[in-house]
Amino acid sequence: MDAAVRLLTRREIPAASRLLMRAFASDPFIGHLLANERRRRLAFPPFFRSVLYESVPLRSVWAAEREGALVGVAAWTPPAAGSAGLLAGVRARTNITLVRVLFPRRSGPLLAGFESLAAHHPQQPHWYLAFVGIEPRLQGRGIGGALLAPLLERADADGDLCYLETPFAATHEFYRRLGFEIEREIRPVAGAPPVWTMARPPSSRPATIPPGRGVEH
Repeated sequence: MDAAVRLLTRREIPAASRLLMRAFASDPFIGHLLANERRRRLAFPPFFRSVLYESVPLRSVWAAEREGALVGVAAWTPPAAGSAGLLAGVRARTNITLVRVLFPRRSGPLLAGFESLAAHHPQQPHWYLAFVGIEPRLQGRGIGGALLAPLLERADADGDLCYLETPFAATHEFYRRLGFEIEREIRPVAGAPPVWTMARPPSSRPATIPPGRGVEH
């Protein structure tokens, strides 16, 4: 399926956060901790906005657009990420506060779990894929591979490692087709479902995904 891939703009952050809410509606790790579905739907947009406000100024968030509509978002953190700026930091913290208000007891363990994952990141400089989400009705049509391709090509050209975490076992084959391999299974919060870490060394051969194959979130 044809989709134009480009950098996400700041004005698109609200729409992007709603798209990611739909794409991650069945996230087993977050869903275990933020179990109230109605409140989770309210908490997801500010949760994703908090990351996007800090990532978009770094020019590391990619968007897939089809027929004028946003259909995919991939947020990366660069190997040497600078500051996104004071205003971006304020907006990020404000949105995380909304998540804490909606889940005053469970948001703490969730955010601490995400912070604990940082200890497992590679020590060498790397691109970190914070999340990638595709409009659910369009998943499995090649948009995810196209959305990640520009950054993977850049990482290959620069000789940089790429790294991610996924709570979706069904996405392993999708990422393998892009050159990622599983490193370890982690349970950042006791009793919660696992998260798998995956790494991709730079390659001189482009990864390809057959159309309509793989799982994209």
